[in-house]
Amino acid sequence: MGRLGLKNVKQIGELLYFRRKIAGKDTYIRLPAVDHSDFSFEYARLSAPDVVKAGPKHGTLEWLTVDYRKSPEWKAKSERTRTNQIRYLDLIATEDGHRTVTGVRPVHVFKLRDRLSDTPGKANNWLSVFGSLMRHAVKIGLRDDNPAEGVPILKIGEHDPWPADMLRVCLEEATPMTRLAIVTGLCSGQRIGDCIRMQYGWVTNGIMEFTQQKKRRGGVTKDVAVPMHPFWVEELAKLPRKSVTLLYERTGAPFQSTGAIQERLRALMAKDAVQSVHADLIAREMISEGATFTFHGLRKNACCYLLENGLNDSEVGEILGMSPEMVRHYGKRAKALTIARNAFERATVGNVLNSTFAAHRS
Repeated sequence: MGRLGLKNVKQIGELLYFRRKIAGKDTYIRLPAVDHSDFSFEYARLSAPDVVKAGPKHGTLEWLTVDYRKSPEWKAKSERTRTNQIRYLDLIATEDGHRTVTGVRPVHVFKLRDRLSDTPGKANNWLSVFGSLMRHAVKIGLRDDNPAEGVPILKIGEHDPWPADMLRVCLEEATPMTRLAIVTGLCSGQRIGDCIRMQYGWVTNGIMEFTQQKKRRGGVTKDVAVPMHPFWVEELAKLPRKSVTLLYERTGAPFQSTGAIQERLRALMAKDAVQSVHADLIAREMISEGATFTFHGLRKNACCYLLENGLNDSEVGEILGMSPEMVRHYGKRAKALTIARNAFERATVGNVLNSTFAAHRS
């Protein structure tokens, strides 16, 4: 089901780490991608018994998270606040601890924030903690500015499904790999992090089987089996198979993070043709003026499509890895449309002017 069964290797998010006990504590050392040419060498090197990891290098984000937690400002926070912030400080140290504090620019903060855009609440919490971390860097003289200032929080609300006109123009204007990414999200209904992980080896008799990356309540992951729509299969056949994964970088290597796809979508949405359709949808009152369309919105498109084709809430939930309650929430529009279609003949027979209400009023 897509899991990597190597001793001491753990997948955290979209990255691989080697776990070692150092001073009695689990320490995670970042590894190259499993299909990278350096993976075997690094795995063998780290597996050797004499490997010792030094403390965080001065001036890196990992070092800064440690120093920040020693500061009076940190110690003055409530226990609850510290507990909540530790989660994000650990995330920063794990995912980006190798970066230098002085090298961080606003553009990097945008990219790092957008990696969590599928969970905007988490992204906003991360941004808040990262801003505090950068303020500490200013305080101790590592920087003169806070690169997180001016980076806005993400809008928290429902992910809008993509209207048909928006889908059409985006598929027309997208580069081949971006187009395939959109089709993969649309036909699978999966989160962007799972879409970039999908492998050809996970397909059996037209069914894509894997374990979703995101953990549900109680820390449990969800196994899903997604029937591959013919449109998806056709789009896959248009591109050469350069990687074990369906989606890959220009070099042929698998995408290492969701950020690359997010950047591609932002560039696509900024194109004149897409902006023109967006403006037309607003003029027709099909969408609100501030509406934006994210990869996660395709998950709602997929949910509505399956419901419109007669699958019940439980069936859709099993395919998409959602609870029936979430399916009902995502599929409100589809349910209304399905009811209207099913009731069309009954609701349009007879003379509406001869209704009981009209007769009573006369």
